[in-house]
Amino acid sequence: MANASIRDYQDIIDCVRIYTEGGNVSGDAQRPAFLAGATINGDPIQTLFDTVDELGPGESTAQIDVLDVVNDIAAVRVTMENFHGADYVDLHVLKKTEDGWKIAAKVFTDK
Repeated sequence: MANASIRDYQDIIDCVRIYTEGGNVSGDAQRPAFLAGATINGDPIQTLFDTVDELGPGESTAQIDVLDVVNDIAAVRVTMENFHGADYVDLHVLKKTEDGWKIAAKVFTDK
């Protein structure tokens, strides 16, 4: 965990929280958490935003675990419950940019 400060960990959690809480609202609410070229299971991240918009508001809850931080990259696990009745586990790769931490890639599976 080279060069990772407590502030980095908090900023990473804050970024991922934009994704988790935004998922209960809209795709646009999630968008600030992601890099423009981010992917979800190898597809463009717009796929996620469209799905969230189609499903509408929700009441999911999430546990965010920072797995590792090295310099300007991080790995995070998100355990999500009740995303429109389903439970998921996500793994996210983040990159620290001039605008702060952003999710570069998300993969997920059913829990």
